[in-house]
Amino acid sequence: MKFLLLSAALNLQITYPSEDICLKALTEVIKHDISAMCIPAGETKADAMFGKMFEMITKMRKEIQ
Repeated sequence: MKFLLLSAALNLQITYPSEDICLKALTEVIKHDISAMCIPAGETKADAMFGKMFEMITKMRKEIQ
């Protein structure tokens, strides 16, 4: 799951591939914005679309075999 680093004061909305990396960035950002936080980013529309496409391909392969 991807994590999003939010900082209102610095207008940051950066996505990181893991919570650990987000927390490392947070330790630096929090020096300038105490309200900064890491939250789960959720699934983007592109992620959902590709996930459905791969599901369809997997189902098609099972049908062929």
